[in-house]
Amino acid sequence: MEKYQSQAKNVIIFIGDGMGIQTHAMARIYKGQKNEPSSPGEETSLAWEEFPFTGIIKTYNTDKQVPDSAGTATALFSGVKTRSGVLGVDMTAKRNVCDTAITPRASVTSIADWATTRGKKVGVVSTARITHATPGALYAHSEDRDWEADTSSPGGCGDIAKQLIQSLQSGKISFALGGGLKNFRTENNGGVRADTDLVDDLISAGGTFLSNLEDLDNWNMEDRSLGLFSDSHMEWEMYRVRNQTPQGEPSLTAMTRKAITKLSSSDTGYVLMVEGGRIDHAHHLNQAKKAVEETLELERAVMAALEMTRREDTLVIVTADHSHAVTFNGYAKRGNPILGTWVDEDKKLFARFNATDLDPRPYTTISYGNGPGFAEHWDYKTGFFKDLSSVDTQADEFRQVSTFYLDYETHGGEDVPLYAIGPQAHLLTGVHEQSYLAHLVSYAACLQEESLGCPASGVARMSAEAVLGLMVIHVVWLL
Repeated sequence: MEKYQSQAKNVIIFIGDGMGIQTHAMARIYKGQKNEPSSPGEETSLAWEEFPFTGIIKTYNTDKQVPDSAGTATALFSGVKTRSGVLGVDMTAKRNVCDTAITPRASVTSIADWATTRGKKVGVVSTARITHATPGALYAHSEDRDWEADTSSPGGCGDIAKQLIQSLQSGKISFALGGGLKNFRTENNGGVRADTDLVDDLISAGGTFLSNLEDLDNWNMEDRSLGLFSDSHMEWEMYRVRNQTPQGEPSLTAMTRKAITKLSSSDTGYVLMVEGGRIDHAHHLNQAKKAVEETLELERAVMAALEMTRREDTLVIVTADHSHAVTFNGYAKRGNPILGTWVDEDKKLFARFNATDLDPRPYTTISYGNGPGFAEHWDYKTGFFKDLSSVDTQADEFRQVSTFYLDYETHGGEDVPLYAIGPQAHLLTGVHEQSYLAHLVSYAACLQEESLGCPASGVARMSAEAVLGLMVIHVVWLL
C-alpha cells in the first residue's frame, strides 16, 4: 500500500450524490451480473474499491440528524458544517431569510477560492443542474439552495446562477459543465429569468457557451466556458445512451475527460469537482435500477480520470454527500438478480398477499424505508402488498416497494464511505467529520500555506492530528 507523501499538484473530487454504502454494494453486484451474466456478481469490485485508502464520513448538518445536500456540500468544500438547505454560509445565517447585513459575515470560502488564490484552475462538472446544491457550494453564498434564479430568490440576495456567471468572469471558476439552462435564460428564450439573459451576458463579455455533445467535442477549452446541456437535470444515463446524437447530451465520462484535458494544461495544477447527481434523484423515486446505472456511469468517469492522471501528483477522492433510505435484505441465494425478487421456498419467512394464502410469494430484494413505491405495491382492498409473480421488477421504470408512502423518498442519516488514492490520501483513513475533507485537500495541495503548511515544503509540516484539530475548531465554534 504505497503512500505518496508529496504535495498534490491536482485534486479531483468525485461526489456520488446519495451514494451510500448500500448503493455501492447494489451497484457492485449489478455490475457483475450485467457484464457477466454467468457471474453471481457479489465478488465484483467498483473501480474505487481498489483504492488503497478508505475512510468513513459523518454527514449530519448542524440542525439536522439526516442531512441535505446543500449543508453537506458546504461542509465538504468549505470545511464548515452548517444548516440544512444553505450554501456557502455558516449557521449564523438562517434558511430562506435574506439578510444582506448577515450574508457577508456568514459567507465562508471554499476550496475554489483557496485554489484560485494559489494560481490553480477550478472546474465543475455535474449531471444535475449546475446551480444545484453540490456544485453550487463551490462558488455560491445563499441562504437557500432553491434560490437558483432571480425569479425564485428574494430581491437583494443574489441568485445562484448569477453567482456562477460572476465566478466565471472573475476566474474563480474556469468552466462549469452540467444541466440547468432554464435558470440562466429569460422567459422569451425558454428560461425562467426576469432580469437578464445570463447566457447572452456571458457571450457578450467574451465567454463561451456550449449546448450539446457536438459543442463539447469541438470546445477549444477557453476559460469562462459554460456548458448547459439540458433545461433542468441531465437525462438518465440509460436513456441518454439509447437516444445519443451529436445534438444531444454528453455523458458524465465525456464531460470528465474534457475537463481533465482542459485543466491539465495548467502549469500550476487544478481542482476539479465531478458529481454524479442523478443517483440521488433515482433513489428519491424509489427506482433502484436508475440509481445503480448512474453509479456505474460515475465509475466510468473515475476510470477515465485515473487513466488521464498520475498517482504521484493527483489526489483522487470518491465519496458521497449523504446516503438514502434504501436497503437490500432477505435471504436470496447468491447470484439472485439484485433487481429481482426472492421467494422463501422453506416457508419460514414468506410474504403474504392476503389473509388466507400461505403459499410463498416473491418480494423485491431491494426496498426503501419510505417513498412513492408504497402506493404502487399496496393493495388497499386486501390490506396486503400486491403479488409480484408476473411483474418485471427489472424494468427501467419499476419502483421498489417502500414501507410507507411519501411523495419523495428521504435521505439516510448513516455515515458514508470515502475512497482515496494519491498524495496524502492516507490522511483520509479513519472516521471523520465531513468538514475534514476540505482541510485535508487544502493541506495536500498546499492551498492555505499560511495556516496549514504544505507537504514536503520548507514550512512546518502538519500532521493528521493537527488537521483534525483545525476541523474540530471549525465545527465547535458554530455550535
